[in-house]
Amino acid sequence: MGPIRYIFPAFVFAMWVICGIGIATGQWTGIHWLLLGVAHLGCAIIFVNFVQVFAYGYGLSMVLANGAVMAWQPAPAVLLIGGLGVLYGLRLTWFVYTRDRTQGYAATRAKGDRANAGVPLPLRLFMWVSCGWLMGFLAMPAWVASGAPGLTAGVLAGGALMLAGLVLEATADAQKQAEKTARPATFASTGLYARLRHPNYLGESIFQVGLVVAASAAAIAGGMGGWAIAAGLAGPLYIVILMYYAANDQDRQQSERYGQDAAYQAWRQKSSSLLPGL
Repeated sequence: MGPIRYIFPAFVFAMWVICGIGIATGQWTGIHWLLLGVAHLGCAIIFVNFVQVFAYGYGLSMVLANGAVMAWQPAPAVLLIGGLGVLYGLRLTWFVYTRDRTQGYAATRAKGDRANAGVPLPLRLFMWVSCGWLMGFLAMPAWVASGAPGLTAGVLAGGALMLAGLVLEATADAQKQAEKTARPATFASTGLYARLRHPNYLGESIFQVGLVVAASAAAIAGGMGGWAIAAGLAGPLYIVILMYYAANDQDRQQSERYGQDAAYQAWRQKSSSLLPGL
């Protein structure tokens, strides 16, 4: 997806720098290694199916890493932010499981299987390490929440955004899956998709912004300093950027596939990509 091939390694490198600074200053502790460990465990599916690291790997890592923080420090703020992270992971894992078994997704699944067959082991190892670090850092906001003096207004606001994004993404995924099941050869253009071409990506972005708000608010309220803020923001910020490029890439693919369809042209004219009016 264009610039993402450079942006992703840059963010992973930034996470390594954050880790290094944390180790040098004594702020990186056992819980952070645990987050990385369970995140890499969730991403190990890459050795079975490369493509699924971005689906099952994402969902399982969110469950394992956020669950680890909740078990380590079951404070109210951690239970809120970590619990929503676990819920997100469970929802995504179930959605992928049901979607992959529909007839409308058969062609995409077959394409993914063909791509998986050609991925060499060195690339799998590289992406396993990179995705494991990303998934570990996506659970950092739950760790940062452990420093908050209770359920502050900022943490609650972040949690509200996370819940709103989760509901929006789940609704959009369900609507798209239903439409693709009924009409496998066409594009989703009803429900939320009537005015937004990628409401699922918008929901994901809102969820990640909620993590940013919650982590920032918790770190500031708890006096945790700049390192904790950087650790809590790195993962979610990358996903927001990824969603922007994913929406552009999806627009390009749809234009290539349906560009000559008058119905698609009319829908494209009246709809927005990620945000209404934009």
